[in-house]
Amino acid sequence: MNPDRRAEILDAAATLILERGYTLTSVHDVIRGAGLSGKSQFYHYFPSKEALGYEVLDRQFAWFESHGLTVLRTPGVPPLERLNEFIDALVTIHSSRECRTGCPFGNLAGELSQAHEGFRARIEVVFERWATQLQALFWEARMELVQHADAARLARFVVATLEGAILMSRVKRDPESLEEIAADLKRFISMHVRGRMPAVVSRAGAVIQQ
Repeated sequence: MNPDRRAEILDAAATLILERGYTLTSVHDVIRGAGLSGKSQFYHYFPSKEALGYEVLDRQFAWFESHGLTVLRTPGVPPLERLNEFIDALVTIHSSRECRTGCPFGNLAGELSQAHEGFRARIEVVFERWATQLQALFWEARMELVQHADAARLARFVVATLEGAILMSRVKRDPESLEEIAADLKRFISMHVRGRMPAVVSRAGAVIQQ
């Protein structure tokens, strides 16, 4: 089995699923997108479309964990600065795509969470692992935060807000809406910092410290 050929199939499937969704992506589409000779070559590498979809999802989160979430663990940078850098990086990525593709995890959650238990369970784990990374960051920043700050709830709120922002900006095809929600999220987090008044972001994008 050729690992490079397998990776090419996964890449083709990931692109198609991101563009049109899992349901509307057929095995034939993947065969054509990966330049395979036929179904026998596809089934040589994957026993089913479902197995392919699971591996695409696992692979995407592995990439997100090693290239995206690693920002949350950057040594020598204060935890809340790392969080801001992470939020900014997400905004930059989706804005560069003109907010047309959305988040692969959020897309699949919306499409399959009610119709496919296997995908629902895997996507739940993805969001839990993401929230766990954020919870660890908030715990690390606990001396900077107000006493009542709940690291677990803050982490879930960040995930939910970012996923919602990416979805809304995809519907509107408007990177500015994503930037505005990201600024509001940062302001909300700043409200949990000891002795710091939240920054107010004007419509023009200027930050006004109160």
